Amino acid sequence: MDFTLELTPYDWLLIAILALNLHWILAVRLSRIQSLGGLNLGNWGPVIMVRTTRWIALIDRLSRPKRFWKASITAGIPLVVLGMFSFLAFFLLMTFAVMRSPPEPSVYTAPRNVLLIPGINQFIPLWWGWVALFVTMVVHEFSHGILCRAEGIRVKSMGIALLMAPVAAFVEPDDKELFGSEDEKAKASRAARVRILSAGVIANFVVAAFALALFFGPVIGAIAPVDRVVVVDVAPGSDAEIAGFEEQMILLLADGLRIERLEDLTAAGGKGPQNLKLLRGEEVVGLGLDGPIRQGVVVSYVFVGSAAEDAGMTSGVTISEIDSVPTPDWVSFRSYMNSTSEGQTVNIGTNRGEYNVNLTANPDGSKTGFLGVGFSGVSANAVYLDGATFQEFPSGSFLAALQEMPRSGLLGLISLMGLPFSGIPGFTEMGFPGFSGWITQLFEPVGWAEPLGGNIFWIANFLFWVGLINLYAGLFNCLPAVPLDGGHIFRDLLTMGFEAIFKSEARAEKMTRTVVALMAWLIFSSLIFIIVAPYLAHGFGG
Repeated sequence: MDFTLELTPYDWLLIAILALNLHWILAVRLSRIQSLGGLNLGNWGPVIMVRTTRWIALIDRLSRPKRFWKASITAGIPLVVLGMFSFLAFFLLMTFAVMRSPPEPSVYTAPRNVLLIPGINQFIPLWWGWVALFVTMVVHEFSHGILCRAEGIRVKSMGIALLMAPVAAFVEPDDKELFGSEDEKAKASRAARVRILSAGVIANFVVAAFALALFFGPVIGAIAPVDRVVVVDVAPGSDAEIAGFEEQMILLLADGLRIERLEDLTAAGGKGPQNLKLLRGEEVVGLGLDGPIRQGVVVSYVFVGSAAEDAGMTSGVTISEIDSVPTPDWVSFRSYMNSTSEGQTVNIGTNRGEYNVNLTANPDGSKTGFLGVGFSGVSANAVYLDGATFQEFPSGSFLAALQEMPRSGLLGLISLMGLPFSGIPGFTEMGFPGFSGWITQLFEPVGWAEPLGGNIFWIANFLFWVGLINLYAGLFNCLPAVPLDGGHIFRDLLTMGFEAIFKSEARAEKMTRTVVALMAWLIFSSLIFIIVAPYLAHGFGG
């Protein structure tokens, strides 16, 4: 008896609550031990705090060019303020968009994928994610520590915070010297405190800029595209699935002939190849299909409310004929559709069976019928046989789209931040994990990187993920919500502004506390709302 346990998002929520409570109990127990192997243990709620003083001497040595550090961070503070308000505006606009139209639950809205923690977030690779997160935390916290010492503030300890996994690193300054207390004035001036709190964010931005400049510059420049034919779809229950075909396999040989383009696969015509050699990861496998070969165009998207959607057609299907007339490419498809009219019923043959579609009026005002499907701007042409669909992966166009991002200003930056999750439209819609797995077979090193062989992809992945994770961390820490760095910076900047307006420290402090509390509530409640809105609006099913 085959028993498969399927967990719903509601089940995962209950499991997460249980795990959190067990971790909380562990955190309290460890805090009572206080010391273990030279490490100081404590807790902040369910978070386990592990502290050490072993690296403080190194921070002291690194902080010795005090004027250099102060001047460098002072020059970067406008960037922090710009990041603070830009990312806040983006964050609130996203919240407003979710309020107006909550998305349906999907992999993109899953709570696990809101957290940028490798191993939990399914779009961030475990190994490269943790390497990048480690670099990010070290850079961020060492920068805080260096500026503390440069400003004459004592560093008591440094360490990591654990919540079932390392979720943060920290440098622990003397709070009384940095922030003061009710009966003791802070040793740090307000300007010094802003520099100290800004140091981590600025360091993250600098590392992100340096890593991404190398990635998009000499590294991408040393990677060249290779023509490949890839399995893009396998119909459930088809002969291809039974034979062992999987998406993202790369076709190498068909009946002993090298395959680089779709024309190589269709050259024989008719029944089709009997024996295929494919690359699955690093393994070459031999599989067989009988055919016949059919050529068609792959649907990239189906318009909401269209005739195609009403007929049950979905994105990913390959249209090979209309009313028994072959449509091997987009030109022939377009030519036949131009001969149709509103209200006409057409029979569409695809790799997923036949669809009878009653065409609607064309939105462009012409008298031709409207199906309601769209195609990739890169290449829609495909071949399918026995349930397996093949397309040429446009490696050159993919690389060009990647290289264009840094040149596209703000839109390029937004595309870059979403790259691991949404990929590049028309190429890798379910995210871009970097140059790893099957995608490395579509490129080869050239120029200075040629002697490195496949090691160039290790360098590319290191720079890509270190750059992105530092960028994410810097922007998130910019948010003006205590206890984030941006919250403390916002507090000091706000206090200075209110003091200039009201000429009263007491009144300025009272106003600052109110605004800071409201801002923190707005940001964290918005974050929670973004996570739960899809499930409140559409239920926990599935």
